[in-house]
Amino acid sequence: MTGGTVAGIGTRPLDGDEVAVTLGTALRRLRKAQGLTLQQLASRCGLSQPFLSQLENGKAMPSLLALHNVAQALETTAHSLLLPQERLDISLVRHGDGETYQLVDGASTRFLTRGGAHLMEPNEVEFEAGARTVNTGHEGEELIYVLAGRLRVELEGSPPVDLNRGDVYTYPATIPHTMTAAGHAGCRFLVVTSPPSF
Repeated sequence: MTGGTVAGIGTRPLDGDEVAVTLGTALRRLRKAQGLTLQQLASRCGLSQPFLSQLENGKAMPSLLALHNVAQALETTAHSLLLPQERLDISLVRHGDGETYQLVDGASTRFLTRGGAHLMEPNEVEFEAGARTVNTGHEGEELIYVLAGRLRVELEGSPPVDLNRGDVYTYPATIPHTMTAAGHAGCRFLVVTSPPSF
């Protein structure tokens, strides 16, 4: 691959290999966030699965038309795929700060990022004893890290899992999931969702 510039996207000459890797990383992240296989994406955008695999691994560069088709299939733009870092906000939330939101009686969440342009959404959730939330499922992947107490997580179709302090549970967020404070003193945990869903 040779170096060059991408018209309309910055003034610094971009190395071709650098652009390919950036594009490949963005493609893989968005495809997985939407729960698509390479074959499903190929069917959506009219490109072959082997070529998409090369794109994701930074081994090839698409034509402008092919890039546009892939971007449309992933519900984004070619510009965002080529320079996804421009979409990100820098955020600092100090201890004790951050907007809070009441989920249900006895359950609240504290937003740990500011700004709308993030690829993930970390929130600190606090449950009083017996508090329970039900989610019918949403796009992407979700991670739970228990900070204090005990949390029971029930994924539809799977047995309940009790999580204690320091335990981490990751699952496809598309699966309906229920969370319940399992201890007598409630619990506190971190939930990271990618892409943001709140």
